[in-house]
Amino acid sequence: MPTEPQNAVLEHLTSIQQSLILDENIQQYAELLISEVMTQELQIRSPARTAAACFLIACRLRETPVRVTRIADASDATKSEILNEKKRISDTLELGIPNDDPTVILEEACEDLSLSDDIQTRAQQIADLGAEAGVTSGVSPYTYAAAVLYITSSAADTDLSQTDIADKFDVSTATLRDRRDDLLDTTGSHLFKLQYPTAPPEAISLVDDLLHHAQTAKWAQGKRHMGILAGAWLYTANKYQIETSVSELAALTGVSESTIRARSKDFDHPFS
Repeated sequence: MPTEPQNAVLEHLTSIQQSLILDENIQQYAELLISEVMTQELQIRSPARTAAACFLIACRLRETPVRVTRIADASDATKSEILNEKKRISDTLELGIPNDDPTVILEEACEDLSLSDDIQTRAQQIADLGAEAGVTSGVSPYTYAAAVLYITSSAADTDLSQTDIADKFDVSTATLRDRRDDLLDTTGSHLFKLQYPTAPPEAISLVDDLLHHAQTAKWAQGKRHMGILAGAWLYTANKYQIETSVSELAALTGVSESTIRARSKDFDHPFS
């Protein structure tokens, strides 16, 4: 028979479920976790925290993406309190809790935003590129997914704004831009190949050569890397007659058109 503390936790759990309206299996799994917590005689410091933490753990173990902030908004516990309680419970129960999967987050976001299958496919390809390059290490799966969708939607010329995407993933626009820059910076020529699938192998190699040269070139010192990257892409596209536009690159990288043209011209000297 449930004890009074357990009943209090279960009441908070039901309230969270009713607010978020996720799969009922999540609540049922969270109830099992709460029962196990009671069996282990772990002190219940706050029924609200324990309920929120068990709900989060259940979501992670059932591979159902949900932001901690959403659970915090639906409960009487703060984000930090939920995360601390999650660690306390997972350590006690010896649970290995995975992070949310960015690809699942992306898939759900694309569906919610009614984006085309082509955009969803491109987003997953970019996400895979970044994962292979190690961009996901130490990064929130939500900010990573947001950056991927930002790059994808910019290249596809959708109506989604930077603010739209930031709001969708509950991240700041500044963080979104930082993660976008990290992703573009790390994937470089690989993303160029994905963006321009008809580009010959020589073009891909040229992008790598240009970016490598810029690392030691005097003209590149103090210049923003995104501008150098966009300039390398434009230079290569022009050299190999690959269809693109400066406005497209500006939307993709967040660099002004004049800067992109200037950086592309900078590459004329060592490769003329």
